[in-house]
Amino acid sequence: MSWRKYFLAGLALCLALPGARAADVQSVRVPSGAEIVSERYPAAGGTMLVWLTGQYGRVEAEHRAAADLAAHGVETWVTDLYEPYFLPPLPSSIDQVPEADLQAWLAALHAAHPGRRIILGAPGRQATLALRAAASGLVDGAVLAFPILYKDIEPGEMPEYDPVVDRTRLDIVILQPHSSAGYWWRERLKERLEAAGSRVRVDVLDGLRDGFFERGDVTDQETAAAHHLGDMLYAALQELDPGKTR
Repeated sequence: MSWRKYFLAGLALCLALPGARAADVQSVRVPSGAEIVSERYPAAGGTMLVWLTGQYGRVEAEHRAAADLAAHGVETWVTDLYEPYFLPPLPSSIDQVPEADLQAWLAALHAAHPGRRIILGAPGRQATLALRAAASGLVDGAVLAFPILYKDIEPGEMPEYDPVVDRTRLDIVILQPHSSAGYWWRERLKERLEAAGSRVRVDVLDGLRDGFFERGDVTDQETAAAHHLGDMLYAALQELDPGKTR
């Protein structure tokens, strides 16, 4: 599936939509004593996307996408879960974020926004944190971009998935770039998640690689796609539950 589909959908969605408001800062104290800070792009719609960042530091494409989603009526929170624990952007840092903190944080967001659908979003290795947070049972779905739900592997080996994959029962849309190792394992991951009780849709992004919106060696096509990340995420939210995105 070409990313241009999302661009065309985005053009249609822009008609008659209110302008995005500036982000404000929200913080939640969690059981460990850490303070999880989010940049909130407010909107009045019934869906809230909580996007987990931090693997690559601050990524402007993610914040631009959050502002675009807010303009479409989807309130979006961009949250770095490494920063509160002073963790480096390394794969090993994922296991240093307390699961109890994740679930307490989601419970606080849920309590503060009664009646809203909460969708988790995450790229790459942050997908593991999203699924651990979803164990709270308080979220309505997840959008995962090129999820890396396994530990580092050697060439020729098959991925060994994090145990959270087998505990997850959630509606999920996966945005999977074609030019990545994850493309070849996409059906295996889908089947594993579905065996645990999740409902999964995989959208293949032609001509793109993992991290296409933050890579240092981006192609012209990836640069163009990164500017329409918000459209991609909005389309994925509609796939989760058509008619309830706004």
